[in-house]
Amino acid sequence: DSGEVLDRLLVIPKGFVKQAQNGELLKSPPFSDLAGLFQQIAFEQVNERAHSPQKGQMLVGPIHGSVSAASELRERGYRIFILGNWSRDAFARATERFDFLTHFDGALLSGDCGYLKPDPHIFALAERQFDLQPGKTVFIDDRTDNVQAAISRNWNGIVFENPRQLYLTLMEHRFL
Repeated sequence: DSGEVLDRLLVIPKGFVKQAQNGELLKSPPFSDLAGLFQQIAFEQVNERAHSPQKGQMLVGPIHGSVSAASELRERGYRIFILGNWSRDAFARATERFDFLTHFDGALLSGDCGYLKPDPHIFALAERQFDLQPGKTVFIDDRTDNVQAAISRNWNGIVFENPRQLYLTLMEHRFL
């Protein structure tokens, strides 16, 4: 919309995205100090847009079929974790709003560790932090590049498309 006013402008230097994806930038100052801030700003902007009067409804929140799938997996004895490109502060605010986020066995957040999915380092860190066995770990994400990164570490991967597809895939592999 031509009537929109940009209140922030971010100039991304050449090579920044590649360096950020492989974890080089987020580990060294000043980016190591700003990684969580970038995630928080992105989350806040998504929330602002989701609650705008033009939309008339909330776009950020639970996908109920997915929440029930996570609950069923947990009831069957599977440990379930969050591996998210969020800051700790943004995740804390989301947890206050969405109770289902407290039902996981743990969360590894980019803002805490300095790695963004699909960087393989975040998957290696999750293996150590949650004592995961790669061949017995299933990663579900709506981004193919993230799922491919998990598969490259010998995890099983499911690209989420919708709750029905997720349920069918989990049933096909006898998780549900």
